[in-house]
Amino acid sequence: MRIIRITAIGLFVILLGGCAQKTSKSDNPRALIENVVKAVGGKENFYALRDVEYQFTVLDHSDGKKDVSIERYIFDGQLSWGRWVVREKYAFPDLAGEIVSGYNGKESWATVNGQLMTDPQSLKLIDFTRKTCYYWFAMMYKLLDPGMIYTYKGTRSANGIEYDVVEIAFEPGVGDVQDTYVLYINPQTHLVDQFLFTVLDFGITDPLLMTVEYEEIAGLKLPTRKKYAPADWESNIKQDVWVDEIAENIKFNNGFSRDMFEKPADATMSEKN
Repeated sequence: MRIIRITAIGLFVILLGGCAQKTSKSDNPRALIENVVKAVGGKENFYALRDVEYQFTVLDHSDGKKDVSIERYIFDGQLSWGRWVVREKYAFPDLAGEIVSGYNGKESWATVNGQLMTDPQSLKLIDFTRKTCYYWFAMMYKLLDPGMIYTYKGTRSANGIEYDVVEIAFEPGVGDVQDTYVLYINPQTHLVDQFLFTVLDFGITDPLLMTVEYEEIAGLKLPTRKKYAPADWESNIKQDVWVDEIAENIKFNNGFSRDMFEKPADATMSEKN
């Protein structure tokens, strides 16, 4: 019988090799993101719900003004449609009449009292709004989309919690612009309690801090109450002026037709139901 003798040095080498095979979370930020997506209910379960309608309120606490819209999305293709019912702040408050807007997967459009909007600057804002509203609603389920770059940034303390922090960037050509997101992941719940983000579409390179509250609907944990304010990259608030974003009356599986999201063929069409 062959006798195998393991010296103290040999045992150390074996143990060291075993440790080397284990991936620390600092080496595997994607695993943290996978836990986030699982914690909110899973990407597959989200997309299985097919479409959504909800009321979206944006309230600026600096002056108390707000915008309220009825939002509708089809998840396959990220189709986005909205009709404003209150326009006091960001959504063309100086324009009279009903504004309906949409994104059909290729282009964004808007009508004012049934007339197609043609001003390039206005259409840029419409395009940003349609895509951003969809992204904010679906963001936690899109964190594993192709073309994303994850970097573990260590831990940071906030609100008495030691968060795992993951920076997300985008490969060239992914999305209209390559914004930066810094996610604060709660180690107990695996939810993103807050995150920093840029808005390069409008030249905002200094971050905003977004805090997130979730509501359980249809088996998902949805980020239904958010608020943001200017901050630095350490998440210190620079101006204590917050903007709320609230999603209410959320209804899935409405059976929306894709025709609703198409640009109207003539100036008399403002929406399709």
